[in-house]
Amino acid sequence: MIRVLVVEDSRFMRGVINGILSGDPEIEVVGSAADGVEAVDAVCALRPDVVTMDVDMPRADGLAAVERIMSERPTPIVMISAYTRRDSSAAIRALELGAVDFVAKPSFTVDLSLEALRDEIVGKVRVASRVRPVRTARCAAATALATAPARSSEPTREDQRQREWTPCVIIAASTGGPAALLALVPQLRADFPAAVLIVQHMPAPYTTAFAGELAGRCAMPAREATDGEWIERGVVYVCPGSHHLTVAPSGRIVLHAPATRDGECPSADLAMMSVARRVGAHSVGVVLTGMGRDGAAGARAIRRAGGLVIAQDESTSVVFGMPRAAAEAGAVNAVLPLDGIPPILTTYVDDLARAAKRERRAV
Repeated sequence: MIRVLVVEDSRFMRGVINGILSGDPEIEVVGSAADGVEAVDAVCALRPDVVTMDVDMPRADGLAAVERIMSERPTPIVMISAYTRRDSSAAIRALELGAVDFVAKPSFTVDLSLEALRDEIVGKVRVASRVRPVRTARCAAATALATAPARSSEPTREDQRQREWTPCVIIAASTGGPAALLALVPQLRADFPAAVLIVQHMPAPYTTAFAGELAGRCAMPAREATDGEWIERGVVYVCPGSHHLTVAPSGRIVLHAPATRDGECPSADLAMMSVARRVGAHSVGVVLTGMGRDGAAGARAIRRAGGLVIAQDESTSVVFGMPRAAAEAGAVNAVLPLDGIPPILTTYVDDLARAAKRERRAV
């Protein structure tokens, strides 16, 4: 039996969430709290297996509660937040503080929306119950840079030659990914000689907020990817949550609306396969913490094209599903702890850039 504490300031909403969770035979709601202060006390007293946490509450909000719970009695937490810019940013921050995952609830007809999200809420609580909470220290913020505008003009001949040799790092992540990415990507220097593409499983409003959070932390400019823009070295692109992302042979980003609801959106496999086709041995795949198998087929395509594939290790992953799947597929060159990935990326991509420079001169 999974013992769950529900934290929500609205009495009506507490009842809705309690009803959703209690309807599952494997879940027992052991208590509820109306604000962050009550939540911390209840976690210490009841010792639940999982906490569901609202973001916007009186006295102490969800962020303050997550921070205290993770320092006093680390417990898997699933955030339940609205589709608003403010709550999206807060949910991203909560994941960095140690929350396992979140459920995005539309801000309209909330009761009906939550009923429609019954399977997602129950599913994420079940996954969270199997997670070992990981404390993720916040990295020192890098120099904040304004989001660089996408280039709209057609490339010059020299620009096109540069793009033909642009190394590309593509990072796939799901559960636990935002915190891992906020720890990893800001470690890359401003003149990092590769484009960085991020495929993180989350809905569109949250990928927008996440790209903004990265932009404030990274030495490189970071932004949500837009359809038709050229990939540039030294830029971080976050795939919008509502689309699949691929890189065309021309070097342009192509965003595709999913034809069906089957599979993950965005898909790491689709993005990785396109990168493998576009830059071949100049591609680097990184598979971070996450549930499922997305990224395994894409990582295999990169490996077969002569590129490098790195997977996050189990000890630093919130969920070792995606990295394990990539490793079991024979697609991984190295399995590393999270803090061991940036130095390897930097060294390897520097070598790629030097080799590409020599090859350009030989053309």
